[in-house]
Amino acid sequence: MIIIIDEASAKLASFYYHGEIFKPQWKRAADMSSAPADCIWIVSNRQQKQIADSLGIASVGEPQCGTRYAVESLAELDIEYLERVRRRYNHIPWDIGETDRCLIRELTLSDLPALYELYDKPGMTDFVEPLYDYETELEYQKAYIENMYGFYEYGMWLVFSRETGKLIGRAGLEHNEMGYMIAPELWNQGYATEVCRFIIDYARENTDFEELYCRIDEKNTASVRLAKKLGFTNSGHMDDDINASIYRKNIKNIKNNEKH
Repeated sequence: MIIIIDEASAKLASFYYHGEIFKPQWKRAADMSSAPADCIWIVSNRQQKQIADSLGIASVGEPQCGTRYAVESLAELDIEYLERVRRRYNHIPWDIGETDRCLIRELTLSDLPALYELYDKPGMTDFVEPLYDYETELEYQKAYIENMYGFYEYGMWLVFSRETGKLIGRAGLEHNEMGYMIAPELWNQGYATEVCRFIIDYARENTDFEELYCRIDEKNTASVRLAKKLGFTNSGHMDDDINASIYRKNIKNIKNNEKH
């Protein structure tokens, strides 16, 4: 990632004081040979923002600069945030995190063929809605990436094997509801537990949610067992589905050293 910034703005940015490298070259941005997708511009005025837009370069700045991604003060910026803005602007999925065996990241449209293969496996749609037809699903996911990931910065993510790189599941958050599914060939091997524990930790550290909940069909005994193992408790049936129960877990009032 190349950070384009003028010296005055650099002195206000938090990472400047930690010795990170920046390039004070905004006046020469139009002559850069690097691909625009590799860059992010910390702008200090609307003129810079307009130049960034014309070059196809992601930009971030204070509210008066008119950038889509704005911070109250440049002192709030850090390298991780800048990288995420650059990725979002260029439609590059965010890597959400890793567990011992899994990589969790956002979905992209190029993942759809593998997602259909996952959903076509035996048992995968016994308790979850199937995907739409391809064209409808494509439009749905375009809107989901833009509005769910883009606005809330969470959603249903994809789960990949770190060993093979293959798609093995789907899991994540839709508001404070947690959902998960793992490929049947990996059932009863602890993958769902591993991924869900990551999601609980992620929600605790990165959202304002006081609790998480899961909607589980009582016939889905494996998910009921998993929810209880993770510390969720049954709070009753859903009003619109007598077969489904709501399982809840408080995620804020937990000591840092407590295992869940």
